[in-house]
Amino acid sequence: MERSEAQEILQSFWTDWRKENGGLLPSRRDMDVRSNQLHFSYVVVFDILKDPLNYLYRLVGTSVRENTFGDYTGKNLREMEGKGPGSKIWDLLDTTRTSAQSQFQKVPYVGPNKSFMKTTLLFLPLATDHQNVDKIFLVSNFIFGSESETVQSIAV
Repeated sequence: MERSEAQEILQSFWTDWRKENGGLLPSRRDMDVRSNQLHFSYVVVFDILKDPLNYLYRLVGTSVRENTFGDYTGKNLREMEGKGPGSKIWDLLDTTRTSAQSQFQKVPYVGPNKSFMKTTLLFLPLATDHQNVDKIFLVSNFIFGSESETVQSIAV
């Protein structure tokens, strides 16, 4: 599966941080904003809520907003049609939360841009206490036309 530059850089940063810190998980604060800020327009940060379990859009990058059906900042998946428990996005977030491992998936694109055919999604678990996953960092790559042409962004 084809990864975007943003996905490669942020996956590498996340993996290196874990190696340098004894396998602990990075927190949102540990993600190096200054050196990676060009890629943050392709990022969505989800807060994980408990009782009941839910995923809240904490941050939605500008490129993400341009290629989805609006700015989802502050909305939670349970309240959004087709995104609650049992949906593809819910299941991918939940697998990342429970495994505390990064994952990379190819999914069909859902959004207003009819020229995109699929999206690759990189899920990176984060933990404020470096142990218990409480946020998920999501980076995506829209793929349009042929698989060799890519535009970095997200569809969630």
